[in-house]
Amino acid sequence: MKDKMIGMELVGTANALRRVTFHDGYDGSMGTDTPTSMQQWFLSYIWKHYTYEDVFQKDIEAAFKIRRSTATEILKAMERKKLIIRIPSPEDRRSKKILLTDTAIKICEENQKTIAATEDKLIAGLSQKEIADFLITLEKIQKNIDRI
Repeated sequence: MKDKMIGMELVGTANALRRVTFHDGYDGSMGTDTPTSMQQWFLSYIWKHYTYEDVFQKDIEAAFKIRRSTATEILKAMERKKLIIRIPSPEDRRSKKILLTDTAIKICEENQKTIAATEDKLIAGLSQKEIADFLITLEKIQKNIDRI
């Protein structure tokens, strides 16, 4: 067990997941406006939540455990690609609600099959208990990272 490092295994797993889920980019039909794999994860998160709750940058930061500056740059790039628009919140003009464009909605609808298929492959051969235990372990690791 000493030869394996948790951090390295997590990085490798995350990279492999990104590669197999979105093949490091959409199908290329959008040219230079093709969303990156990280942008597609953002789109999927927004798509999953925006129909029943407003989504803000702080939600993205918390969900993906990224810094404000990282989220800002990715969201700006998504705006340039016309995947999202941000509008001021009526409750707090400093916060901007994130909305998907029609192009992004189409991408999200197409990606749901890929995400579901990838999820099925990830958990193949795992019991519900193993999945639950793994998620608890990941949560503990994430809390440990937050304390660093």
